[in-house]
Amino acid sequence: MPSGCSLVILAGGRSRRMGRDKAGLPAGDRTLIEHLAHRLRPVVDETIVAGGSASLELAGVRRIDDRQPGMGPLAGMHAGFLAARHSLVWVVACDLPDVEPALGALMRNVAQDCEAVVPLLDDEPEGVCALYRRALAPRIETMLGTGQRSVRSLLARCTVRYLTAPELRAVDPGLRSFRNINTPADYEAWLNTRSS
Repeated sequence: MPSGCSLVILAGGRSRRMGRDKAGLPAGDRTLIEHLAHRLRPVVDETIVAGGSASLELAGVRRIDDRQPGMGPLAGMHAGFLAARHSLVWVVACDLPDVEPALGALMRNVAQDCEAVVPLLDDEPEGVCALYRRALAPRIETMLGTGQRSVRSLLARCTVRYLTAPELRAVDPGLRSFRNINTPADYEAWLNTRSS
């Protein structure tokens, strides 16, 4: 079913706390990034991986390099927005393996009069699991050009519709979409929940 939405999975980053590339971590018979792409592919029209290893080739997925490597998730978003075919772009970090596919539809349904739809949990915006307008690319480019790398800085310059925890629980009762894998302990805990 066409969604009119591109998915950009952010695969860059140094993975310092993990000690190795998160995108390539085993997840059953796939890697973590393959698991995420496979999970969300049915609800988007295209999948793009921004950043990560050049050896990271997935069937049916375009991989693109950051135009400004080392500038964090905002640089990956910028590259992804420039590559996206659709005006709405769902950005998801590769270390969020349990993102609920229905979250995409929830965000698209409220995106009419804003530039971003961002989950808000405990007053913290989840900017790397959010929906953005592709038209933000020039604004991000300007920010990166002046050394501003923070996703929060982008949100401060946007018209944002924040989604509250009760709204999010309608499609993700346990809010598992926002559980990220940063450390080896996080990864082991996630593997254990998958096998139980």
